[in-house]
Amino acid sequence: MRFFEIFPQNFFSLFASTNRDIYIEALLILHRQYRSETLLKKQDLVSRLVAGLETRMLDLKEEDDDLYGPDEDVNLSGRAHFLLRKFVDTGWLQLEPDLASFAENYVVPGYASKLLHLFYDILHGKPVEYNGFVYSTYSNLRTAEQDRDEHMYDALKQAHRATEELWKSLRELLDNIRLYHQRLHEQDEVKELLAEHFDRFRVLVSDRVYHPLKTFDSVPRFKQRITAILRSWLRDADTLNIIATAALRRGEFSDKAEARSQTIRMIGEIMDTYDRLDGILMQIDRKNAGYTRASVERMQYYLNTDRDIKGKLVEVLKAMPPLKSDLALPPALVGLPLYSAGYLDEQSLYTEPKQREHLPEAVLEAAASAEDVDEELTVFRERLAQVYSHRKIVSFILAQLADRRSMAAAELELASAEEFVKLLLATVKSDEKDLPYRIEFREGYLYVNGFRLPELVISREEGNGRVGTGMGKNDR
Repeated sequence: MRFFEIFPQNFFSLFASTNRDIYIEALLILHRQYRSETLLKKQDLVSRLVAGLETRMLDLKEEDDDLYGPDEDVNLSGRAHFLLRKFVDTGWLQLEPDLASFAENYVVPGYASKLLHLFYDILHGKPVEYNGFVYSTYSNLRTAEQDRDEHMYDALKQAHRATEELWKSLRELLDNIRLYHQRLHEQDEVKELLAEHFDRFRVLVSDRVYHPLKTFDSVPRFKQRITAILRSWLRDADTLNIIATAALRRGEFSDKAEARSQTIRMIGEIMDTYDRLDGILMQIDRKNAGYTRASVERMQYYLNTDRDIKGKLVEVLKAMPPLKSDLALPPALVGLPLYSAGYLDEQSLYTEPKQREHLPEAVLEAAASAEDVDEELTVFRERLAQVYSHRKIVSFILAQLADRRSMAAAELELASAEEFVKLLLATVKSDEKDLPYRIEFREGYLYVNGFRLPELVISREEGNGRVGTGMGKNDR
């Protein structure tokens, strides 16, 4: 389908008009009204335009191609009717009369509604939920992995769509920061730089988009889980057949081979996108740091630079060497009452210390023998065993359990870093046989006495004959 089969020929003529500022403000007013109502009544639109633009419509100028110019509609209501006729003529509005009452109603065509929504997001800033995209992908894939039914294809499509939106949003963020960086050269006043940085960049980009992206950890937290699920699907032929069969049943592909191929393609694209996330996040960090540094340097330059004739003369005199009796002045400066002046500051009494040269003493390196290394390792193992022996680790876990059969991570009492290390070693040992306890991990993390722990449950392991001590041949 061709472009102008959808858009009218004069659709974009509003933006080349002398009244373009008023036209776009009026269109955004119509857009806000259309977001809450499906059908726009003429009298409501006229009231909205009069209330929103007020005397701004009095600045409308007549154009050559106007059948009815704004001068024919002198008052505000008449000029609001002129704007409605203009929008209908250019395709931004469509007339839809009410057959029952013959009242004039309007609708915004789909192509115009999408463009107006885009204009509104660009002007006012759109909060982007990067973490929502990542969690949505993980949630869909995890549910599909657990159920393993015909809805796996729907979950894969949603995950693919969310991943595309995540990448597109990150690209838009990078482009927005680059745009603000380029616009720095257009600012010639400090107040313009401050307004650009704090009123626009800080509000629309930094606080609304960049800061939430860097403070929440959904991207690194769920990245490995997403790729692990997709990698297991690629290795499982039965899973691919389930997804391809579901896609074929929906009539989206002609045969099962094509459905299987597209399934593999979507899985590969999701995995490739998450592999490239670290690169684009690094580019965003560098570009944001570069823009902030350039903005501060430009403000400092304008604050410390006097750009009139007096300021330039001051800069010339500051670059001259100190005045002395034997200094040969340039001919243009001979006869001028020039003299050297000074003042006390924080550097007046400062004397730069002289650096002393110290020759480094020769260090004799003694080669350690294999026996010395083995002896050191033996001593280290013995010291480590005394502090974190198998018996002490098991006793620590049993002391935490006390009379309970099981306990959650939130119930642990970690009084020191040594007890935290014992918990780590107990977790590492949890896969060994003949232990009086077992550890099961859950989703999420929490803090216990300042230590960040995963959600876990410690339970007594009964039936092995060593419930009380958990000691065996590996006690040392």
